Amino acid sequence: MTATCRFDSLALNASDPAAAADWYARHFGGELLEGFSGAGARFQAGNGTADLHWRSAEAPGPSIGTGLDHSGWSVGNLDELHAAMLADGATEFWEPRHFGPAKLYISFVTDPWGAKIELLEDAKHPGFHHVHILGPDCEQDRSWLLEHVPGPAETFKDVLLAVNYGTMRVLFRQTDDALEPTAGRAIDHLAWTSAAGGGRHTSPTGVDIQVRGT
Repeated sequence: MTATCRFDSLALNASDPAAAADWYARHFGGELLEGFSGAGARFQAGNGTADLHWRSAEAPGPSIGTGLDHSGWSVGNLDELHAAMLADGATEFWEPRHFGPAKLYISFVTDPWGAKIELLEDAKHPGFHHVHILGPDCEQDRSWLLEHVPGPAETFKDVLLAVNYGTMRVLFRQTDDALEPTAGRAIDHLAWTSAAGGGRHTSPTGVDIQVRGT
């Protein structure tokens, strides 16, 4: 596969797809999308845009406990947005704090449908910022992803292995926890577009990705 992959969308499941799309658009300033089954919204992502798509699932399992742990969003009003999300049905996972060697200001919540969200302040990459993949071997996880959806490999903030797809990054973190497959969970899969075509693939730790042809 040639290095022509473009990140397309993050696919989620919710008992009420339209309500979930509206919730994210309301808090992150997205544009609601029409014309396909389920619901969707388009968001600023770095210098471009990225889509989130929701399908209907009565009781999707949470993203926590899978290899696709959370989505990350860079915002300029973290304390205010964190509080607004809690008042609008989210559950607090981490209160706002400075974290790690880079002292990033971050917090975590879980949305009303079970998808974990990281809020962070990274002024160079506003909006939809990253997804975080967990597994026992970060190098192996990144190599697997690069095999199917090539992109520039880097180290984010000199700490986390990453692949930078321009509009967003995929970050990797080590865990020895048992991980469930992502398919059918609150965060279901990631999708890219490639001139080389593609298909559906599942990583050794159960992360589901889709590669569509142009």
